[in-house]
Amino acid sequence: MSMLVLGASGQIGAYTVQDLIEFCGEKDVVASSRRLSNVKKAMDDLKLGKKVKLMELDATDSGKVLETIKKEKVESVVNCAWYQTNLGVMDACLKGGATYTDLGGFFDTCLKQLDLHKKWKDAGINATIGLGSTPGMTNVAGAAGAKRLDKLDTIDIVCAWGNTLPVKEAGWPGYSIRTVLDEFTQESVQWINGKYEKQKILGGETDVVMPDPIGKVRAYYIKHSEPATMGKYLNAKKCTFRIGFPSNDMATFMTLRALGFADDKPIAQYGVSPLDYLTAMYQKGVSDARGSPSKEKFEYDMFRIDCAGVKDGMPKTVTYFIVTWNDPERGVSSARDTSVPPSIVAHWQHKKKIKESGVFPAEATVDPETFFIELGKRKILVDEQTTSTVKYY
Repeated sequence: MSMLVLGASGQIGAYTVQDLIEFCGEKDVVASSRRLSNVKKAMDDLKLGKKVKLMELDATDSGKVLETIKKEKVESVVNCAWYQTNLGVMDACLKGGATYTDLGGFFDTCLKQLDLHKKWKDAGINATIGLGSTPGMTNVAGAAGAKRLDKLDTIDIVCAWGNTLPVKEAGWPGYSIRTVLDEFTQESVQWINGKYEKQKILGGETDVVMPDPIGKVRAYYIKHSEPATMGKYLNAKKCTFRIGFPSNDMATFMTLRALGFADDKPIAQYGVSPLDYLTAMYQKGVSDARGSPSKEKFEYDMFRIDCAGVKDGMPKTVTYFIVTWNDPERGVSSARDTSVPPSIVAHWQHKKKIKESGVFPAEATVDPETFFIELGKRKILVDEQTTSTVKYY
């Protein structure tokens, strides 16, 4: 019985396939993409061309996805395509009897996915959604913090990245450029005082200290899936999500937004939308970079998750720092922190280690300590720090 990875030619999907083969030991993996030539190049770049089955498959065509699930006897699906495909792929998985995981639903889609819980529960199938780096690792860290406290009050999450190159050239993020443009053009929704509250675009500006070599960053509220689920599932009054963009990248994204590259309507004289053109150029850049990996460590991704509450009647904060970098030995970029979590969870689904039927966010089904150990094997390092208050009166 096989596993199917959708979007396997992308920056994340290709490394997800690599992790399933090299770390999880999966033997029967179907790597698919909208264009066969793209997924073939991605797998050849990673020296996996002879270890997986290649397939041309458009994740937006749920009928073809279902047909593939049945024909290939797929037990588990990892959706690394754009989040707009999540609902259609889930429908195919439900009809085909395959478990499901993805990289996140960007808040609104995430809530629609959770609304499918009863159908999946009745069918006896597990879907654990939102398993990239963030959402994903951040959700599991929040669950870990909740276990350390008698009462959890707030969860504040910050994501940041940067590099140690002498000249800080603008780069691309370790996730879809389409999602970045959505983040820069849509109001965020945060979980505050036990309810959803809309925030202005790039609101909630604050300085946050991250580990070296990133250090202090200016972070902003961004629309994300964590506030959609973590407050409710972990019984917290507040859950916020911010990103601290490197200054050069921030300027680049602001310029792209100002030039209209978030527009998905085709320009008449060219027959292509600015967003589709930008996506194509982004994917070309990712593909070219994968074929010539760096020989030194320079690119860092970092996450900070502060879980504040009460333990034994006293205030206590449990903070998780998650740090990773490009791996020169394996020729893998820092984007592997987004590709590894869905691989681990899909493997656990496949091996029946996660089998509770229904649709769940990561904080509800993934065991934190076991998950963190698996991350550590891939050089994705999780540190837990606690700050406690003791009163002598």
